[in-house]
Amino acid sequence: MLQNKKEIDKISPAGLVESEKKFVMGLKEYLKKQKDKLNVEVYLLRNYPFSGVGFQLQWSTFYPDFIMWIIKEDKKIIVFADPKGLEHTKDLDDEKIQFAKEIKNIENNLKKDNLIKDNLILESFIFSITPYNELIKGRTNPPSKEEYITHHVLFAEDEDWASKLFSSLGIGN
Repeated sequence: MLQNKKEIDKISPAGLVESEKKFVMGLKEYLKKQKDKLNVEVYLLRNYPFSGVGFQLQWSTFYPDFIMWIIKEDKKIIVFADPKGLEHTKDLDDEKIQFAKEIKNIENNLKKDNLIKDNLILESFIFSITPYNELIKGRTNPPSKEEYITHHVLFAEDEDWASKLFSSLGIGN
């Protein structure tokens, strides 16, 4: 039986930071607007830091903040999403950005070993709250915004970031 309690003892994992809130609210708004057009089921899970689903990268273990399941007909897509500022992660060769390529290698190996079916697709995206112009400030010959997007970095400053996400997954516009 629930008791009427005025204080919360503990939230686990901790409450959402601003970048995570923007991601969740933007995703919710997009799905609400597109519900009749997309015809998908979407499930979003908050990943536990340091004990949830993690991937060993060269320099550290990467625990994406969210795991999103998208089901469209017989296609199942699992997206590892990490909303964050990129002020310390400026280059496209950063491990967390390169993870978008690595997850495809993991997917291919799992399929080759018959550990997952062909209709399961794995993807990874970084959702940057750092605006593109701030990210490239002071750099000579920086990558274009489109190159970042191609490497699965989406920018919160773009109102259509969720549309870009679903389009890159082959769902929607």
